[in-house]
Amino acid sequence: MKRSVLGALIILFLGCGAIAAWYYLRPIVAERQRLRSSDARATTAIAIGGDGYLGYWFLTSPEMHKQAARAGLVVTLADDGGAYAERLDKFSRGDYDAIVLPVSSYLLHGLPHDYPGVIVAAVSESRGADGILGTASRFPRRSVEELDDASLRIVYTADSPSQFLLDLTCVDFDLSHLVESSGWRVEVAGSREVLQRAQRRDGDAFVLWEPELSRALDEVPGLVSIWGSDKFAGYIVDVIVFRREFLVSHEAEVVRFLEAYFRALAVYASQPEQMLAEMRGSTGLKREVIEAMLPKIDWFDLHENCVRQFGLSPGAGALATDGVVNCILQCSNVLVRTKRLEKAPIADPYSIVNSSILKTLQDNTPAAIGRDGGLALDFAPLPDEAWARLRAVGTMRIEPISFQSGRNLLDEEGEARVDGIAKLLVNNYPSYRIAVRGHTGPGSDEQANLQLSEERAQAVAQRLIAVHAVDPDRMHAEGHGSSQPPPRKPGESERSFLYRLPRVEFVLLEDSRL
Repeated sequence: MKRSVLGALIILFLGCGAIAAWYYLRPIVAERQRLRSSDARATTAIAIGGDGYLGYWFLTSPEMHKQAARAGLVVTLADDGGAYAERLDKFSRGDYDAIVLPVSSYLLHGLPHDYPGVIVAAVSESRGADGILGTASRFPRRSVEELDDASLRIVYTADSPSQFLLDLTCVDFDLSHLVESSGWRVEVAGSREVLQRAQRRDGDAFVLWEPELSRALDEVPGLVSIWGSDKFAGYIVDVIVFRREFLVSHEAEVVRFLEAYFRALAVYASQPEQMLAEMRGSTGLKREVIEAMLPKIDWFDLHENCVRQFGLSPGAGALATDGVVNCILQCSNVLVRTKRLEKAPIADPYSIVNSSILKTLQDNTPAAIGRDGGLALDFAPLPDEAWARLRAVGTMRIEPISFQSGRNLLDEEGEARVDGIAKLLVNNYPSYRIAVRGHTGPGSDEQANLQLSEERAQAVAQRLIAVHAVDPDRMHAEGHGSSQPPPRKPGESERSFLYRLPRVEFVLLEDSRL
C-alpha cells in the first residue's frame, strides 16, 4: 500500500475517533464546566455583623447554609454580643458587607459614619422578645407606673434595644422620676451580663432580649414580666443593611442572598419540627422554652416585606404600607425626645432605604406575595361596667391638648396634638382599648366641670374617629372634672402643676378577650 493511501486512512481513523470521543465526552466536559462555574461562584462571600439575638437565627440556620450554597454564596455572621457602635465602625470600614440590627440602633450609631449602608429588607419585629423583668414582690401589679421610682436599680445593655425600650417607655408614659434622674441606671456590656446579674439578684429590674429573656424567666425563681415589646408595635424592628458600595458592585449576589433567605424561611414554615430540632441544637434551650419564645418574634417573609414594610404591592391598596419608613420616623422621634439626638438624624428617611432588591424578587416570584394581608383588630362594643373592669396598662404622655377658651372645641394646636397621638395609637399601640379621660382644674361648679371635661373627651374621640378612622368601639370617652389631679413631678412649681390640671388623658386598657 502506498504511503499516501496509508496516511489518509490513518488521518480518517483518527478523525473518526476524535468525533466519537467528542460525542461521548461532551456531557462530562459540560458537567465539569458547570461545576467549575459553580465553584467559582461559591467563592462569593457575604460577611454580616450581628449578635446572638434569636431574631437573626435564620440567617445562620442549617437551611440557610444549604440555600446559600445553592445560590453560590458563603454567608457568615460575626457575633459581637450587641456592641452596636463597634459594629458600625467595622461596617463603615468595610469589614462587613452587611449588618443586622434594630432601626433605632442604625439611626443612633450610623449617624457618625453618615449612614454607609441602606436597608434592603426587614428581618423581624420584637413582639415580646425584648422585655423588662422584676420580682413579683417588688412589682405586684406588673404595671408601667411601678417602674417610675428613682430608687430602683434597672440593669440593661447600654446603647442597645434594651436602652431604647427603657427610653420610649419613659417618654410615652411620662415616667418623670426616671426622666429627671440617672441614679437608677445600671449599664452593662450585653444581654448575657444582664442575665448573670438577674441570676445573682444584683438589681431590681432587668432588661433583656432573647434568648436571655426566656432563660431568666425559666431559671430565676420569682421573676415576672413587667413590660415589653409585646405591648406595642412598630418600634423595635430589625433590618438588614448592606453597604452602598457592595450593593452597587454585587447587586446580583444580594438578590440571590435574599432569595436564599426567604426560601429558608419558607422551608422552616412548612417543616416546624425540623426548625425546632435545629434551633434547639444551636441554642441549647429546652423545647418548651423555644416554643414559648417563638411567638415573641414576628419574622417577615417576602410577602410581608413587600406589602407591609416597603409598600411594594400595587394590588394591596390600603394594606400596602411603608412600615420601615414609619419605624424610622417613630424611632427618630423617641431619640430626639429622650435627648439621645439633638434633632432628627436624617431629613429624608428614604435615603437609607433601598427597595430595588425586593422589587426584583417580587417581579420574579409573584406567587410569593400572593397572600392576603392581615387585618386590624375588630373591637366589639362594651357596656360601661365592662370598661371599668379592664386593666389599665399605663397613661400615654402627650403635650397638653388645647381647646378654644371655655369651650369643648379643639383649637388648631389641639387638633395637631390629637393627630400626633393618633399615630401612636394606630401604629405603635394598636391592640389596646383606650379610655379618653377629660379633666379640668378646680372650680366652684363641679357639675359644670364634669360636663365640660366629658364634652372635651368626646371631642377628642370624635376627631380620632372622623379623621383617623379609629374604631369607635375601641374608645370610651369619660369626664372626671377636677376629681383626679395628676401626680406631682419632681421639683414641679405650683404654677406648672396648676397649668397641667386641665387635660385629656389617653389610658391604655388591656382586654384579655382580644
